[in-house]
Amino acid sequence: MVMSITRRGEQFATDRKFTPDEAKALVDQVKSNGIVSSYEKTQIKALLLKHKDIFQPGAAELLKSLIDPQLPPPPPPGGQVINLDPSGAHRPVFLNANGVFTANADGKPPANDVELGDAIYRAAELVDDAPGTKSPFATASAELRGKVFENLKAVLARVPADGQAPAGMDKNQALQMRASAATTLLELMEASPEAALQGTMAKTYEALIKNETNPRLQESMVFHLGNTDAAAKNPAVKAISDVLMKTLAPTQPPYDKWFAGGNNKVNLSWTVGQGEFWGGFVKNLKDAGFKPVGPESEHGVSTYERIINKPGVGETKFQIQVHQGGTDILKPMNDKNVQIVGYDGHSNWGRNMTASIKNGPQTDDGADGKLLFYNLCVGKGVLDGVKEKYGNAQVVTTYAASNFYTDSNGQMTRGEGVQALLALVDGVAGRDDWTKIHKGMNDAADIGWGRTWDNYVTPISTRDREKVLDRDNDGQADYLDKHFNFNTFKVAEDTAREFKPVKQDRPAGILDGTKVLVSANMINTLSEFSGILDHVNPDSKVIGGGFFDPKMGEKDLIRFTEQKSKTGKPEFVMQVNSRYSHMSEEALRGVGVYEFTRFLQDKGHLRLAPVDGKLAAVVAFAQSLDVDDGYRDREVWSQMLTRFNLPADIDQGKVMSALGSHTGHNYAGDQAVINALKAALSPATLEALKKPEAGVPISIVG
Repeated sequence: MVMSITRRGEQFATDRKFTPDEAKALVDQVKSNGIVSSYEKTQIKALLLKHKDIFQPGAAELLKSLIDPQLPPPPPPGGQVINLDPSGAHRPVFLNANGVFTANADGKPPANDVELGDAIYRAAELVDDAPGTKSPFATASAELRGKVFENLKAVLARVPADGQAPAGMDKNQALQMRASAATTLLELMEASPEAALQGTMAKTYEALIKNETNPRLQESMVFHLGNTDAAAKNPAVKAISDVLMKTLAPTQPPYDKWFAGGNNKVNLSWTVGQGEFWGGFVKNLKDAGFKPVGPESEHGVSTYERIINKPGVGETKFQIQVHQGGTDILKPMNDKNVQIVGYDGHSNWGRNMTASIKNGPQTDDGADGKLLFYNLCVGKGVLDGVKEKYGNAQVVTTYAASNFYTDSNGQMTRGEGVQALLALVDGVAGRDDWTKIHKGMNDAADIGWGRTWDNYVTPISTRDREKVLDRDNDGQADYLDKHFNFNTFKVAEDTAREFKPVKQDRPAGILDGTKVLVSANMINTLSEFSGILDHVNPDSKVIGGGFFDPKMGEKDLIRFTEQKSKTGKPEFVMQVNSRYSHMSEEALRGVGVYEFTRFLQDKGHLRLAPVDGKLAAVVAFAQSLDVDDGYRDREVWSQMLTRFNLPADIDQGKVMSALGSHTGHNYAGDQAVINALKAALSPATLEALKKPEAGVPISIVG
């Protein structure tokens, strides 16, 4: 066991002298994990006060440096200053010869903590905004990287999670400086080829995570450590990451809360979609051994019970209350007597869950101890909203469409949702962990032929969840977002000129991008039901990438970047021009899927005839507009036609009528819809669509 700072200091003082070597030994002990906690500072202050008369020259100064680490000195004359972004695409940030980040081109270090925080923020933004490109630290020598590491530790020592903000900074600024330093440290570790140095940096990063008191920042740090090449290739880093990842992904449902005090009963509150679901859902329950308790009513609440006896566990009683609904799914989230809340029914293009989130009750504990399982098509698309409101709940939902069979009357007979629910119940009865339950639920859902993915996203589906979550609301999915931003700025919507650029007075990185993430997720949902887009995007390859600041002459509203995922599969990052941050969500969703269709056509991923490709984008826009919660369809449609240089004859009513010609489940369009739309348009309109400029956004100076 490591001796405490106080006890070791007292041992050093027994001979009535405190040498510099003894002080350095204490400093090394405190800095061993890279973090100086407020408690350690208190111990050091006590030693300095108690033994102030016995410190030899230099000894007290070493200990005082732990309490108030000073900014590093200026670089020596003639020392090299590295411009970390010579492209000029980001706010200027430099690295001087002492390994200090600064906004000063001459290498002069920051004059105070606010300037220091700004420099570290700029460095972190540079790291975050250049995924897949060469690290800004790649050309730094081992000596310089070592200096950077020491300076980052000094920065972190100034803003410990359990301490007060330094003078001149508020609490939020200190939190941001800690988040920025963590991002920069992680990139430095990735850029350091020395395995031993990577391991040392990983230990500092580990201590930073363990001491962090902000749960959102802590989760982000854990994920991005696990997502590094260092964790994949360096056993020392992987060992640290593997342990931490278990805190991000719970290993099992909250059994400790459910079965405390000898309790053996699990209560489920279940909503089934209105219409064709109630009869089939209840029959599946009964066939699985659930028995009715009291009267059954399709239009009220019916209760069913089943006792399952598992070897080594004993009996578990499951009671499930079933009623019909769609916008009240989350009503029981603050009911202490309910352990599992669930839904099985239609998504209504995500509107059932978004309405339920708005209508759901507030909780004091973020629904800690609750398990939410909502089975509907592409449930992951609204997972960010669910976790925003109920951050401590464990959540299971669908990756793509959830299928079911119907009888001749259109009533559900067997569905993947109830199959997965019964597998979940069986896993809980056996006190199984999430690895086993995850497999059981996905094995049970056997109607979706041809899937190349697990359709049920559980708490251990870390990478899938990170692609649709945005904890800091900057529009960049956590999967991409290394830099956690605590200063997102919400731009007021200006729907009167939403298709016209407006220059923002704040950089793209701090704009609230919630609607960017929503729009990216909606592209994935629409692709699931498009006979055109599903050829390229059947498995949700689009990821929200937040806003970007346009370069001189860059007029794109939205840009897509194709890249390879960690598993080698292609994915598309969607970013929105910051000059359109005032655009409404309904318009941005439509523009997003329009531009995605156009992007795929231009890149050759879709091989439609030129006019068909343009109409496919229009059809996708129309479907998005039809399934949102807005009421300004006519205004948005008119502005879209103007901005994308489309003939006025392409009336929204004609497009919606053509969508009724879809085949199968291609509600968002297919070739049959395009053919029907062409038949409804005049020869002059079809001729106009052949022009290269038709369907392409016109340039507007802004």
